[in-house]
Amino acid sequence: MDNTLNAFLRGIIEAATEFLPVSSTGHLFLFSYFFPFQNLTVPHEAFEDLYDIFIQTGAILSVVVLYYKTLWGHLKMAVQFGFRQTTDKAGFQFYLNLLIGILPILVLGFVFKSQLDQIKMRPDLLLILGVSWFVGGLLMVIVEKRHLDESQGKSIGFKESLIVGFLQCFALIPGVSRSAATIISARTLGVSKKDSAEFSFFLAIPVLSLAGLYKLYKHRHILNSETIGLLLFGSIISFVICYFIIRLFMAFIRRRSFISFGVYRILLGAFVILYFLRG
Repeated sequence: MDNTLNAFLRGIIEAATEFLPVSSTGHLFLFSYFFPFQNLTVPHEAFEDLYDIFIQTGAILSVVVLYYKTLWGHLKMAVQFGFRQTTDKAGFQFYLNLLIGILPILVLGFVFKSQLDQIKMRPDLLLILGVSWFVGGLLMVIVEKRHLDESQGKSIGFKESLIVGFLQCFALIPGVSRSAATIISARTLGVSKKDSAEFSFFLAIPVLSLAGLYKLYKHRHILNSETIGLLLFGSIISFVICYFIIRLFMAFIRRRSFISFGVYRILLGAFVILYFLRG
């Protein structure tokens, strides 16, 4: 497959799956397993490691654009609260919740970065993906069936942020899905579908930005006109398409539960496990 077409298709996959609870990284790893980049002028494994993580920055930018009024409004309120210009601490609490929510995965990701950097090269990668999709799907269906009542959704505070933050660490395993881990944990705590999804979006901004910057720094030696062009192309595709996917996703969950995503995960996981076992 032509590398430009490969980058284009991965950009679409990233955009379509990043903020849905189905694991964008898992889908990208699965795609690259069958369709890796070909005939690059740089080490193949290094660029594969960089590309699938870096293009998440395009998806992150779509969240910033869609929610800039919320993000900017809370930032102004947080600054005003810090300078004692207001007693309203909603903005400060918003960013404190995000900080609490991202610290566990940042610490764990740093501690195990060597192991995580090698996981894509494991011979049992497909089994890891399949089991993660399957188990995560079962949990999603179970949790959603128990929390179909949206009338009394809890707000996200210190305790919820801390629990969601710790459970988000499971997303370091390919196929688990950062979105699924955060949404399932928030829903288990009684948070509404809308608030669970949006909190997951907001947590993604610092987590995925730092992951992308880390990979960019780690593989800075392979950056040239070819690789930079592919990275930018994939990120732009990811940004444009993800902008619309998020809007469609939020409209979807206003009417329906996350059960359909759980069923999709179960079916995909079962197929991948069977494919791996057949060898």
